[in-house]
Amino acid sequence: MAPVSPELTALTDAPLNVNGKPNGLREAVAAFFAAHEGVWEVRAQFLTNPATRPVEDASVPWPEAESPYEAVARITVPCQAAWSDAKVKGIDERLAFSPWHGLAAHRPLGAIMRARRAVYPESSGFRAAQNG
Repeated sequence: MAPVSPELTALTDAPLNVNGKPNGLREAVAAFFAAHEGVWEVRAQFLTNPATRPVEDASVPWPEAESPYEAVARITVPCQAAWSDAKVKGIDERLAFSPWHGLAAHRPLGAIMRARRAVYPESSGFRAAQNG
């Protein structure tokens, strides 16, 4: 994902002092989204040559010169109240992410991702048990 809205790209390399503020990053994000929308592009490298860019060997880098990142989607988040204790308790603590919660054609590829598949439900179950 890459930020593309001018308000987000303007923050690139901008300092943020959160010293002495336990929730400083959360407060900065909430202040940003109270005044601005955020727009990101989802970018992917397409498999162009399986011989030089194998899916099954995560140690082989895919050079951008041979497989440039291409925008495949756009995510727009409107201005909003970005944090509340009620939302966290009612929504965030009950959600579980898994890249396998989608279309079969969009499922992750490669041995590393297949290994991660077993970890996602364990992690979700542990978090749910710990958070009650």
